[in-house]
Amino acid sequence: MIRKDYIQRYFDELAKVLAAVLQLKENQKPIEAEEKINDFSTDYLGVSFEEILSIEKESLITFLIKNKEFTITHFKLLEDLLYHKYLINSSDDNLKNITLEVLKYTSENDTDYSFERMDRMDQILN
Repeated sequence: MIRKDYIQRYFDELAKVLAAVLQLKENQKPIEAEEKINDFSTDYLGVSFEEILSIEKESLITFLIKNKEFTITHFKLLEDLLYHKYLINSSDDNLKNITLEVLKYTSENDTDYSFERMDRMDQILN
């Protein structure tokens, strides 16, 4: 469980990582951008993207909750990471499906409605 005083720090760090990822994407360095995303996931969420992408999408949410003790805050962080990873590699159908699964889960379980989340889901689906 993430302590409340760390939640803001996690989101601040995520913002820094995503800014670096966007810069790397603009500089056409997708491998380095993906490494930044993977490092954040491993360091702050305790799960690597290799592990996430190896799990069947139908059992991913259950796995993260039971085995990694994910809360809605973890899923919010993960949804941002997955979305940006998907933007780097939009041809990966497994990544697309997992990203949609996490977006769907957070939209159903987050008490705050997010227009950005809905836009992301529409963008991925279309």
